[in-house]
Amino acid sequence: MSKKAGFPSMYLAGAALGLAILTGGCTMNDTQQRVGSGSVIGALGGALLGGSREGAAIGAAVGAAGGYIVDQRSKRSDTASENARLRAENEQLRQEADGI
Repeated sequence: MSKKAGFPSMYLAGAALGLAILTGGCTMNDTQQRVGSGSVIGALGGALLGGSREGAAIGAAVGAAGGYIVDQRSKRSDTASENARLRAENEQLRQEADGI
């Protein structure tokens, strides 16, 4: 089997995996969704750039790691925003208590 004959099947496998992740995403938490999306995007990118299963596997691993990093950064940002909001609310309550 030539490389070109197997290449469209990689597209089909990537599309099937992407569809499975999209439909399964309803029951996934945010981290799982971001890691899954990253791995699918990475696998497709690796297959396109590398043209081999190894390229797709490396792309999936890199994409999954990227998705995890994006997830952790988002959580850190959300936590920092929530902490700032709570500090401001706490200060407002303290000022109201001092005024009473």
